[in-house]
Amino acid sequence: MSCRRIAMAGCLALGALAPLHAEETPIAHPCRTDARHRAFDFWIGAWDVRPVNAPADAPPAENIVTLEHDGCVVQEHWRGRRDNTGSSFNIYDASRKMWFQTWVDSTGELHEYRGNPDEHDNMVFTGEVPGQPGQPARVPTRLSFLRLGPDKVRQFSESSVDGGKTWTTNYDLIYTRRAVTR
Repeated sequence: MSCRRIAMAGCLALGALAPLHAEETPIAHPCRTDARHRAFDFWIGAWDVRPVNAPADAPPAENIVTLEHDGCVVQEHWRGRRDNTGSSFNIYDASRKMWFQTWVDSTGELHEYRGNPDEHDNMVFTGEVPGQPGQPARVPTRLSFLRLGPDKVRQFSESSVDGGKTWTTNYDLIYTRRAVTR
């Protein structure tokens, strides 16, 4: 666009912004250049998932966790052993300085969480999820992703039906990174 077609101030502004469109600038690619957006990268990969006390040779569920949308979204693709499926979308919201997870699945459930890494760089979320029959409609829940090494993650979920006085385990899973086959 030439300066003849826009006001001089607009032309000057366009010229001033030209350097900001370089390949790796914070404005052009904020999720690539801000370390807060990388806090959940330890979960990216192809995983075999089993309950914490299951034998190592027990059939696993499958979870494929990918980095999407120019590195801004950590997306989960879950397939359980009984062909139940689900996905989560995880994103760091810089305006609120917090991570958010939205989970949806083949049973029609919607879970929404918010949180941040703890002092050990584990990801810790809180939220409310659909209750079971006889429970409140939404139940306070804590969801933690604990780094157990470069190829192992523990996902631990617990909920409270008494306003946080007591907590019950929903599930406790071990993720083992799948070996790369060539």
